[in-house]
Amino acid sequence: MSSKTSSSPKVYSRADLQLSVGDIEYFLIQNEEVNFLQAVPRNKERPVLVLVYGVAPGQSITKAALIDFRSTRLAHDDVFQPIFLGHLVFFGAEKDDVHIEADAQSELHSWGVTIQTFLSGRSAVRVPSGPYVIAEGKTWQPSQAGLDGKIIVPSRCYFNPGSVSRPLDGVRVSVKDSIDIKGHKTTLCNRAWMDLYPAREENATCVQALEDAGAVIVGKVKLQAMIMREEPLECVEFTAPFNPRGDGYQVPSGSSHASAASISSYEWLDLSLGSDTNGSCRKPASYNGCFSIRPSTGILNTKGVVEFFPEFDMPALFGSDISKFPDVISVWYGDSPLLRKPSKFSVKVLYPLEYLPTSNPGQSELLEKLVCGLESAVDTRRTEISLARLWKTDCPDGKEHENIEKYLGTAGIYPFYYDQYHNLADFRTKYEEKHGKPPFVHRSLHWQWDVAKTITRNERDECLPRCKVYRDWLLDKVFEVSSENSISVMVFPIESGQPNYRDAPIPPNSLLGGFNPLHMSPIMRAPEVTAPVGDIPYYSAVTNREERLPIAASIIGAPGTDLILSQLVAKGMKSAGLPTKVKTGRQVF
Repeated sequence: MSSKTSSSPKVYSRADLQLSVGDIEYFLIQNEEVNFLQAVPRNKERPVLVLVYGVAPGQSITKAALIDFRSTRLAHDDVFQPIFLGHLVFFGAEKDDVHIEADAQSELHSWGVTIQTFLSGRSAVRVPSGPYVIAEGKTWQPSQAGLDGKIIVPSRCYFNPGSVSRPLDGVRVSVKDSIDIKGHKTTLCNRAWMDLYPAREENATCVQALEDAGAVIVGKVKLQAMIMREEPLECVEFTAPFNPRGDGYQVPSGSSHASAASISSYEWLDLSLGSDTNGSCRKPASYNGCFSIRPSTGILNTKGVVEFFPEFDMPALFGSDISKFPDVISVWYGDSPLLRKPSKFSVKVLYPLEYLPTSNPGQSELLEKLVCGLESAVDTRRTEISLARLWKTDCPDGKEHENIEKYLGTAGIYPFYYDQYHNLADFRTKYEEKHGKPPFVHRSLHWQWDVAKTITRNERDECLPRCKVYRDWLLDKVFEVSSENSISVMVFPIESGQPNYRDAPIPPNSLLGGFNPLHMSPIMRAPEVTAPVGDIPYYSAVTNREERLPIAASIIGAPGTDLILSQLVAKGMKSAGLPTKVKTGRQVF
């Protein structure tokens, strides 16, 4: 470990070359292509910090260009510090081939530049502008040592996002540990699983798509063990992540909890990948106060994503800025034929009376704000709808099934539990063959397995047609997907908007009913965006003072409208006067 210094940089470990500058710890990453920078005069005893500024022969360096470089590149880089400005390297031309205008020299002086070096370099080598370190006769790119040295966070200066070939260049992404990363084990936060299965030989397809677009995978994040319910007090093998919102002791919620918590905790992180079956991304986004999208089922290749119920399972995306989602979706989904492109259409905003308004006035007020924003953004008025009454009128599966809640009771959960249990048979068998004992799994999963053992194949198979009847009815009668000139979206709350402490007594296990709104998008195979709409006050039992609890809305569209839906939510939030980007820490905005 390295110690801190107040100003002068110092290399403490020759094994991994860490550097401490003030309060920031760096990893130094050697780049062979820029080792010619060792020609810069250097201090043999201490590392030399330099800032590279790319130039070309015949270029005139203006004050405006320098100001633009600092405001658009350096100001947004969390690796750069002003101490790098002391030595400026103009790379790409000799001194006589570059003209620095007088006001530009004055600007550099105001920056504190005391040394200017010119290097022509090699035309075949591209050296990105940004901070560098010269030490031990080599040149290094400094990366922030995030999470006390556990994560390497590269400088944003080295990347140029937005290009056609690399539209996500330098975008930092964390990945749920149920999704394969080449060279690393996929652990599911379960020691038996980690023991049994080797490191993966290739990235999951959904990860590779981001890497191909230039994204940087900074690390993997936890999940609820075995992708199943695991409340903080149920965590036996790996501690649950901390939700940074409010008093810091609210549950992170859902199996993708760390994907959401990481977005709400670390400003240096841009995106996180998770997954969703029946709420695994939507609940964490709500509780941790960030944005997420559960994609349309089948719109993404799920190879390399651990799935126990492919009928519902999908990779999911978390982020801090909903306005960035359309660009990411366009890259992540690739040329999927299921993705509907934006075009001119009218929008119907569906307001389900079974779920809105809620019994929580503060929650309802914030949800109403978003609904009004959507109405204003697309110049429409909400359409109030009672799903139960409409179902009873239509009786799509006969008069004997006129009660929608009863009809859908176990329609989603029975097939999920049945398939999950039987798809894990190989895991249980191989582990016992290897160790002579069954694998450890937490008690809630044992409860689910016990339920699954009581479900017959016929019961499982009888439930799936009910899901299809419900899906077809929703698409035809509610979302009216046959219309080519309009789309419908529906707004939902996420649970009750009440404090839920991580040390609270473990709630009893129960079956999630098919009419629960968390089941609508999986059954309908539809996209769902979860968006924070603000926070409400509560008196914390932990801090003994008033804190703020995140409140989120979920918006569902027809299958394939993922891109349209993310754009619409961003417009609705802007129209409602809500920020489209959340902050990290205690409060969302």
